[in-house]
Amino acid sequence: MLVTNIQRFSLHDGPGIRTTVFLKGCTLRCPWCSNPENISAVYEHYQDGEKKGVYGKELSLSKIYDEVVKDCIFYEGEGGVTFSGGEPLLFTKNLEPLLSKLKAEHISIAVETALFVPIEDIDLSLQYVDFYCIDIKILDKEKCRKFLGGNIDIYKENVNRILSTNVKTLFRVPLIFPYTTNETNIYSIAEFCQENRINFLELIKGHNLAEKKYISLNRDMYNVPEISDMQIQKISNIFAERGISTKICRV
Repeated sequence: MLVTNIQRFSLHDGPGIRTTVFLKGCTLRCPWCSNPENISAVYEHYQDGEKKGVYGKELSLSKIYDEVVKDCIFYEGEGGVTFSGGEPLLFTKNLEPLLSKLKAEHISIAVETALFVPIEDIDLSLQYVDFYCIDIKILDKEKCRKFLGGNIDIYKENVNRILSTNVKTLFRVPLIFPYTTNETNIYSIAEFCQENRINFLELIKGHNLAEKKYISLNRDMYNVPEISDMQIQKISNIFAERGISTKICRV
């Protein structure tokens, strides 16, 4: 697997204390991506001032296993391993031997996903994954295709497939003006949640913390505008009026 980072003692990538494995490669091209080094599925050279390096290190599944089990003492209760990216579900087939081994040892498996992957990857992942952190971004079909490069029909089919099971899920909305925060999109998300009986959302305030990564890749970055607490509360109220509770997360 092509890995950019293994982050220990993660507290926001699923339940409990987790070790997060960041995989390289994604189906989407979100203008505000906070992990631009994980979009391409190949090695990328970077330059940070005078420092030069490569984003991506090839690790065997056994090596990844050896790294994550070092933290087993912290996994008691709800903790475990989270696969992020990029889009980790793109690599479900490749990861299956590792997922099977973790599952056999009763180590909780979570994924952070945008869910724009073939349904076959969803079905395979459901055999192993205990917890899905799922983004809700742009639900309009044409805007999703234009701004993200995604097919919203695939996303909705995958959501339906996951919600037809008893697996635990958490849905997150990145608040990126104006892409996701425009009123039409917020109302569409609220309606989508009602239709799918999703009664809780995390609202993630947008940020520009990846600026140095974009510079190191010599790539243009979308400068996410500041969104006020009043605007966030207005969005939260729209969901609350429809019986959807929210938690506002600031990085």
